[in-house]
This record gives sequence, structure tokens and C-alpha cells, in this order.
Amino acid sequence: MNKLMKKEHGFTLIEAMITVAIAAIIASFAIPSYVEQVKKGKRSDAKIELLRLAQIQESYFAQNLSYAKDLTSTRANGGLGFTAPVRSENDEYTISMTAKDRLGGGCNGKPTDACTSYTLTATPTTGKSQVNDSKCLSFTLTNTGLKGVSGSSTAQKCWK
Repeated sequence: MNKLMKKEHGFTLIEAMITVAIAAIIASFAIPSYVEQVKKGKRSDAKIELLRLAQIQESYFAQNLSYAKDLTSTRANGGLGFTAPVRSENDEYTISMTAKDRLGGGCNGKPTDACTSYTLTATPTTGKSQVNDSKCLSFTLTNTGLKGVSGSSTAQKCWK
């Protein structure tokens, strides 16, 4: 066989560089989108926990004619009986609660000194990735169902 007739197989340096450049361009669009979707998925950890605790508070209210005064006191002492610190299921958020009487002061979670309102707050757990979520940093939920958020985005977008 003639050497001139023999075909070389493989890629040239230019072809390889073009392929790498195209992959880099695609990655520059895909990676930020992926990171945002991961943050959005982790936000659901806070929302689910706040809604679950709101249901527990409504059950407590139906039984005691008062909302619980806090998350960690025993039920006999007007609380919900959780172990401190109260964390979301995937440990991305720490949950806190404030309860008030009808005049906006303190209450004990019993019909004699009833708590008539509460606000649940989910704050990113220190050392977890959600601490860097500047759009939807912490979430709040009140006894009236009012949903709030701290961060650069709106509650409507974050609770979506």
C-alpha cells in the first residue's frame, strides 16, 4: 500500500480545543442554574417544617384554647415539647417561635393566660449551605397564615 493512501485517524488540536470551548460555554450556563435549583430544593425543608409546626399549633389550640407559648417547654407547661434546638428534617434550618397574648405581651399557653398569636421562624443552620442563600435567607409563618421572608427576594417568590 502506498503511504499517501493511508488515512490518519484522530482529532486535531483545533478540534479538541473547540470541543472544550463549547463544553465550557454550556457549563457556564448550566452550573449556576443547577446551584439555584439545589438552593430552591433546600428551601422546601424550611417551608415544610414551618407548615408542620403550624398544624401542631392549631391542634394544640383546639385542645387548650391557646397556642403553645414555645417549642421546647413540656405540654404540661404550655409548650409543644420539642428538644432544643428545633431543626428542620434535613437540618438546613433552625426553627424558633414567639407567642403573644391578645395585648401583644407574654403568655403561658394555657386558657388562663392564652397565647392568641404566634410567629414561626426558620433560620439557616450555621455551617450549612443555605446560610449563603441571599435571595431567601429566613422564612416566617404566622398564626394567620402570613408568609414572610428575609433576603433580596419577595415572600411570594420564595414560598412558591
